[in-house]
Amino acid sequence: MKRKIVLFILTLSFILPMVFSVQNVSAQFKIPVFFIKGVNTDVSVSVETRDFPANVDFVVMMGEYNTRGVNGIEVGTFNSGAGGSFAATFNIPDPLKGRNTISIRMEGTGGWYSFNFFINNPNGSWPGVPPAPSTPSSPATPAPSTTPKPVVVMYPSFSITAVKANDSVTIKGINFPANTDFVVKMGMMWTMAINGIDSATFNSGEGGSFEATYPIPAELKDLQRISIRMDGAGGWYAYNWFWNNSTN
Repeated sequence: MKRKIVLFILTLSFILPMVFSVQNVSAQFKIPVFFIKGVNTDVSVSVETRDFPANVDFVVMMGEYNTRGVNGIEVGTFNSGAGGSFAATFNIPDPLKGRNTISIRMEGTGGWYSFNFFINNPNGSWPGVPPAPSTPSSPATPAPSTTPKPVVVMYPSFSITAVKANDSVTIKGINFPANTDFVVKMGMMWTMAINGIDSATFNSGEGGSFEATYPIPAELKDLQRISIRMDGAGGWYAYNWFWNNSTN
C-alpha cells in the first residue's frame, strides 16, 4: 500500500510546553522544534534543533512509527544549555533496526516535549506485518524475478515560522509532492483541523520546499492555540498547530 500519511511533524514535527496560566504566555513565546538532518540506516539519526528553551534536561526516546515516541526506548539524554539551535546524533536501538520508519521524541523537565519521525530503511519492515504465506506442498517452478529498486517515500510536512496574532500564520513546507492541489484549513486545538475552516488553496507546483502565509479565519480569532492542516488531492495531508501570539 502506498503510504502518504504525514505525522505531524512536529513537525508532526513539535514541542508543547505545559502552560497552566494563559496570563503567563509571553507574546514572544517560540515553539521549539527539531529537524531530521541525516540518517545512517540502522545506526544513527542526526537532528538539528530550533528555539529550544535554555538549561532544560531532556530524555530522547525512539519508538514505532505513528507512536510519537511515547513510552519509547531511551536512546540518550542531554541538557539544552544556552538553548536555541544545536546539532545532535542519537543511536538507533536494536529493537527498531530494520524498521522502515521510526518515531523520535524529546521530553524535558517542566513539561516540554517535541517529536518527529524519520525514514530509517526504505525497504524496511513495518510493525504488525503478517508473515509470508507458507511454501505449497507441491513443487512449483518459480517465475523469474528481479530485485526491485528501492523506493524512498518523502513525507510532506511543514513548520510554523511566524505568527501575527488573529491575522495570519507563516509556514515553511518541505518534501511536498509536485503539481498537487491543496486546501488549507484551520480549526480548534487537538482537532488536527479535520473538517476545519477553509483558509486558502494552492498548487504545489514543482513540489519540494516553499514558504507561504495564510489568514487566520475570523471564527478562530482570540483562540490561544489553533490547528492548521493541508489536504491535497490523491490522499496527501500534513498538519501542525501554533500559538496565536505575534512573533518577531
